[in-house]
Amino acid sequence: MATTTPRRLDDITSDWLTDVMRAEGAISADARIDGFERTDVGDGEGFVGDIARLRLAYSVGTGPNTVIAKVPTAVPLNRATGKSLGVYEREVRAYDTLLPNVDAPRPVAHAAIYEATGDEEAFLEQLIKAERLPLFLLRALLRKVQTDADVPPCILLLEDLHESEMGNQVAGCDPARAAIALGVLARLHASGWGDACPQMGHWFINGDIVPRLFHAQYRNNRRSFERFAAERLSEHGMAHVKAIRKTGLARITRLHDAAPRTILHGDFRLDNLFFAADGSLAAIIDWQTANRGPGALDVAYFVAGSLPPETPEAVIDDLLRSYHDALVAAGVADYSFDRLLADYEEALLLLLHRMSGLDQLEFGDDRGVALMDTWFERFDARLQRVPL
Repeated sequence: MATTTPRRLDDITSDWLTDVMRAEGAISADARIDGFERTDVGDGEGFVGDIARLRLAYSVGTGPNTVIAKVPTAVPLNRATGKSLGVYEREVRAYDTLLPNVDAPRPVAHAAIYEATGDEEAFLEQLIKAERLPLFLLRALLRKVQTDADVPPCILLLEDLHESEMGNQVAGCDPARAAIALGVLARLHASGWGDACPQMGHWFINGDIVPRLFHAQYRNNRRSFERFAAERLSEHGMAHVKAIRKTGLARITRLHDAAPRTILHGDFRLDNLFFAADGSLAAIIDWQTANRGPGALDVAYFVAGSLPPETPEAVIDDLLRSYHDALVAAGVADYSFDRLLADYEEALLLLLHRMSGLDQLEFGDDRGVALMDTWFERFDARLQRVPL
């Protein structure tokens, strides 16, 4: 290509857009983009990526009027966290490798670029080997890894879904909309259920692949997370937070061992969903945390973050039933509703363990803070059904 891959939104040029969109077949071979108007979007919604809408002007030929550009965040702390989790390569690979073979609505990828360094597979192997280290050394290793913000060039150009309605995580949703989302989630899970789940690779891993490393991260963040959570959770919720000091490591593997594996979105929440005018789910975005694991994790994550805290547990059970019915309708025959109920409660506790890293991120504007506050309030309400 005539121009280098942008690392920041400010680095995007008309020449680069023309080159890459021609190469990907998003515009005709003779089309030329001679300018664009950029509007930054997504403040308070995505913490590891910077996102902008580009309104394109053509001097020759035609193509999409607008595209969405997404690059690694400019916030060093968040970018280092994203790199340590492998989210940047994972989302690019999801669009060009995983999503063409699953039942999930998503935006068209006009370009998906990650300039691999050649160290990615070795990095995963090193993490797996590091599992044998004493916990105090694992904690030191994580501190070092999470300060490395040097991300290779990585960018997505995606279809602009402006004609659809974006979900609103802060506002939440009613049970009817939640049932629509869970029905689509069930189809995604069913398309990769059990033996149909794609094989693990360095960018598409099992959620329990390095349990001691995950627990080391919890240990690093435990004290600050408990202070953070104490301002937002009930006495019952905090009792669960304190219990994971002893139960967290076993919990990471317990659910993964008990439930069939499937394709997990990993961040299935309202801010990552777009709804069509007829109310149907038009697209799922933000595939940065796609992985292999129990479907109940996606379900619990969505339910606990979307419904008002006053929602009765009977309504939650109805939503879980609707998800299970959709699984069965899509061909899943080896997973009972009672098993789902048990996995859902276990998933809530596993997610609580994972949430220990949230207070390490910069939340940005007021919306980011409001998102965390409402998330914890709703999560706490769902934890009330889980016995101590």
